[in-house]
Order: sequence, then structure tokens, then C-alpha cells
Amino acid sequence: MTGRLVSTLVLAAGWLVTTGCSATGGASSGFSIGKNLMRKDSNLRIFLDGHEARQDKLKKGIKGYAPWTIKEQVAGSPTFKYEIIDPKKHGFIKHVLMAVHQKFEADFSDIADYVIHPRENDPDNNMKPGVEYDLGNLGKQFRILDRRDKEVDKVEFHPGKEYLLVFTMSADKSETIQVYFKSN
Repeated sequence: MTGRLVSTLVLAAGWLVTTGCSATGGASSGFSIGKNLMRKDSNLRIFLDGHEARQDKLKKGIKGYAPWTIKEQVAGSPTFKYEIIDPKKHGFIKHVLMAVHQKFEADFSDIADYVIHPRENDPDNNMKPGVEYDLGNLGKQFRILDRRDKEVDKVEFHPGKEYLLVFTMSADKSETIQVYFKSN
């Protein structure tokens, strides 16, 4: 086990003891926490401005899931990159789409501030894994639609606002990942 996993398990065990769990209840809860930590929630990795989206290990261990977040603030027009851990698990990738929603009141708007997809409906025109894209200058290969469905030249996030990025890969085995972040 990695040092980070061991320290998370120790913290979780301490939490169980302080909440009054019995020895057997604590043992089964400890097993569940370990099982939760070992489960992979995504075969994708998302990066904004070089910062990788991560899950809070303690929350994931205790609750079974934790949201993907980027703790560092990103630029108004950041760079974006995604990676696929095991490409064979997805098979043929037909379409890649990204939508970004701004925080609205206590949640995130149902209307995306930006939707980004290839201009031509051809799998060869999708964003490629491992390639860093400048959202301030994507070029003519991609369409960026704003919240009014008008095409715009670049993505521009408002300083100090919270956002939710929803990245969807339609494939033989599709996957969607949601990432929370804040702009500077």
C-alpha cells in the first residue's frame, strides 16, 4: 500500500473509533473504506492549466465517492488536457464533448456557459488524449458555443467564479467526468 493510502486508512479508522463504532462494526467499516479507496471511479484524467483533477481520499473512503476537483485556481482562458488510463477499456471513440457551467446560487446553472465540440462530425476531429489545448485559442477545428448558443472565439471565465466542467466521451464504453474548479 502507498503511504498516502495507509495514512488515509489510519485517519478513517480514528474517525470510526471517535464515532463510537464497535470493534466488529469498525472492522467491517474499515474494510468498506479500503474497498472504496481501491475502486477506480474514472478511466479519465482531466487537467486545467496543468493541474490535475483529484478526489478527496478521506471523503471517498468514508462515503464511497468524492467529487473531482482542482484546488488551484485556473486562468480565465486555461489550457485543457485529458488522458485515458487504459484506452482499450473504451474501444472506438466516436465523439468528445465538453460543457462548462458557472455556479448559480447554491448549485450550478443548468445552462452551460460554454459547449465545446469538433466543428466536423468526424471522430478524427475530436480532442485527442494527451494533447494540451488552449481554450483561449482553440482554432477553427472546434466550435465554442456560449450560453445563448452563439459561436464565440474563446472560453473566458470570470475571475473568482466557481465552475463545473462536464467532459463526455462517447465510445463503445462511454464515460463522463465532472470536475469542479475556480478561476483566478
